[in-house]
Order: sequence, then C-alpha cells, then structure tokens
Amino acid sequence: MRVVLLESLSAWWPEALLSVGALAVLLVGAWTRRERWALAVAWLTLLAAALALWRSPVPPPTGVFFGLILCDPFSLAFRWLALGTLAIVLLLASASRELAPAVRSECYSLLLLLGVGLMLMAEANHLLMAYLAMELVSLSSYVLVGLLRERRSAEAALKYLLFGALASGIMLFGMSLLFGLTGALAFPDLQAAVAGTSGPMARALLVAVALLLAGLAFKISMVPFHMWTPDAYEGAPAAVTALLSVGPKAAGLALFLRLLETLGPLWPSLAPLLLALTVATMTLGNLVALVQTNVKRLLAYSTIGQVGYLLIGLAVRTRVGHEALLVYLVAYLFMNLGAFACVVAVMNGTGSESLEAFRGLARRAPGLALACAVFLLSLAGIPPLLGFLGKFLLFGSALEAGAVALAVAAAVNSVIALYYYTNLIRLMYFAPPAQVGPLSLAPALRLALGSCAVATLALGLWPGPLMDLISRLAVVNLL
Repeated sequence: MRVVLLESLSAWWPEALLSVGALAVLLVGAWTRRERWALAVAWLTLLAAALALWRSPVPPPTGVFFGLILCDPFSLAFRWLALGTLAIVLLLASASRELAPAVRSECYSLLLLLGVGLMLMAEANHLLMAYLAMELVSLSSYVLVGLLRERRSAEAALKYLLFGALASGIMLFGMSLLFGLTGALAFPDLQAAVAGTSGPMARALLVAVALLLAGLAFKISMVPFHMWTPDAYEGAPAAVTALLSVGPKAAGLALFLRLLETLGPLWPSLAPLLLALTVATMTLGNLVALVQTNVKRLLAYSTIGQVGYLLIGLAVRTRVGHEALLVYLVAYLFMNLGAFACVVAVMNGTGSESLEAFRGLARRAPGLALACAVFLLSLAGIPPLLGFLGKFLLFGSALEAGAVALAVAAAVNSVIALYYYTNLIRLMYFAPPAQVGPLSLAPALRLALGSCAVATLALGLWPGPLMDLISRLAVVNLL
C-alpha cells in the first residue's frame, strides 16, 4: 500500500502543492494582515504546481490512488488549462479594485482550492471522486461569489447556493440509482456493467444517467440548468466571474466526456436529447444576450452560447469532435478571460459595469480598446483569430458526423452573436466618451491583457504547434 501511495503522489504533486499552498496563503494573510505577502505565496504555489506538472510522469491510463483518479494524457491537457486559468484570474483579482483588502487573502486561497477541484474533475475515475471534486469547486465558488460587501453579491451567492444544492441532490440521486442498478461506482466497472443491457434495465439506467448528467449540466450552464448564471455573474467580483466562465466549464466538459465514454452503450438513446439541448443552449444564450445592458450579464449569456458550441464536440462523439473541443477550450480560455480583463479595467476606471461605460473607450485607452476588440471578434469567430479556428473545427466535426442541422444552427447562432459583440466595439470606437481623461491600467492587468491578446492572435495565425500538441494529448485513451 505504501508503494502505491508513493507512486500515486508522484503523479499528483501539482494538486498536493495547490492544496498546501491554499492553506499557507490563508495563514499568511491571517498572521501578517498584508495582502502582498498572501499574493506572493499564491504565486509561488502556482509556479511550484506548474513546475511539478511539467516534471510529473504521465503514466499509461491506469488509475492512481487505487483507481480513484486517472492521470492520463487527456487529464493532463485539462490540468494545464486549470493552471492557466488560475494564473490569469490571479492577475485579475490582484488588480481589481472591487475586492476589499480584508478578503483578498481568502480570495487567493479559495482560488487555489478551486483549482484543485478543477483538476480532480478532469481526473475523476470514480463517481464518488467526481462528486467530491464537483463539491469542492461548488463550495469554493459559492463563497467567492459572495465576497463583495453589498446586497447584490449576497443575493447572487444565495441563489447560486440554492440552485447548486438542488443540482447536487439530483446528481446524487442519479448516482445512487446507478449504483443500485449496476453495483459499481468506478468508471471501468460501470462501463462493463452497462454493456449488453436491454429492456427495462436499460430504461432504468437511462433515468439514472439523466439525473446524473443534470448535475453536470448545471455546472457547465447548459439549458435548462442555466438559470443561476446571469445573477451569479453579475453579483460576483469581475475576476471571480471570469473564473466561473472558464474553469468549471472546461472541467465539467472533461468529466462529461469521460461519463459519456463510460456509458457508451447508452449513447443511441442519449444522442437525440444531447443534440436538442446543444441547439437550445447556444440559441437561448445568444438571443437573450442581444437585450442585455450590463456587460457581466451580456458575457454570462455569451458564455451559455459558447457552451452550446463546445457541446458540439460531445454531441458528435468522434475523435475530430473531441480534438475540436480541446482547441476551442484553449481559444475560449484566452479570449474570454481577456474580455473579462477588459471589464475589470473599465470597472476600475469608471466604477460601472454597464455597456455605456465602454463608450469612447478607444479615445481614453486605445490599447485597451484594441485588445477588447480582438477578444470580442475572436468570440464571434472572425478570422484569423483563434476563436475562428475553434469554431471552424467544431462546425466541421458536425458536418463530418452528418449532423448538418447542428452545423447550420451553430452558424446561424454565430451570426446572431456577431451583432452584440460588434455593438460593444461600436460603442468603444464610434460613440462619444462617457467620461473624459485617460484610463490607466495596473501592471497586472497589462500583463493579463497582453498575454491573452498575443495568444489569441498568434495561435490563430500559427495553429500548427497547438494542433500537434492536442492531437497527442487529447482523447487518445477515450476512443
């Protein structure tokens, strides 16, 4: 047993370092009362975790910690996505003026703990581990959403908590039914138990799986489990909203994909429902975004629409679709976090999160307006930006799988989304400024904006290295 634990720890050092570092950040913040010290410890922890992940072995797809988690190439891709998301969000949180100094160390600590949960969701090879990982992400998210000392933030956190508790209960009920029907909790055992089922047993399994996937649908903001998203995004600090828009979505899709492959024999019955919900998710998100006047709510509904595009990679259930999903997740990380970095910058300078605060931004901060335009055009799928490549691959995977209606629906939704993205660009460049004087940016914000903008443009122009890396890491052990 000791040998197994040591071998497991060698592949799990990044998560262990993040866990210890989160506690260290909390203690440093409590003892010193200096936010800079807590931030320094958070950065040291993140860098140590990245170094450990770089040096950690990627074993064959065999479980560690007695099969509870799976440290394979597929999970490695999502672990890097989680660390990249944490790094950019940490820059945004340190530069945001929304957060009071008294809660910053707690914020940094919770961000690191949430990162552990994101990694565990991608690595989970057991239903109980999947549930524990999701609860770690959820509980950290509830507290982060309510960090602001205002009524709106507390209300958003309470709504998020209530919806999350309901989703967790539904998911646990589905897990209990699945265990009662199959006697298995580990994913390999579930796959063997589900194979060959038919008749009443298959129909009962479908009910259990539908309840289980409903909990995941809540986490990734899939329709009809999206109701919490706009309120939570609006009430949370902008840096936290940025995290919620990317991290849990990527980790939830990774776990969704593992479960769909585990429950492969039930796919013919699940496919029509998933296809319908994919179209409903992208359509509702984009249509409701058209009438938003708050930039956080606009990006919340934009996130729902983007999740609809990402679900295409799951709905087609092909290797090309899964690789396209990974490419678009990388694109989504940079362009969406970059867009929220622009929101943080505008809120720091104006104190407002309405669309009107972006009026005339090109005159006050030309570099910020240009970066914001790059992110919005990439989200809309305009070439030669990285978002275009991701959408091109996703829509192409739908056509290759024969889902022509799905590809057409996605293309129509992209046209609808182009309107509200370009409307924000119009306000920045063609409307008179809402305020006078230049808008200054903190160094951390400049670094976050520059990194995201360069990645969005460079990877869109030269996607070869990214495509080669994803083809080696992604989905090789799932199909």
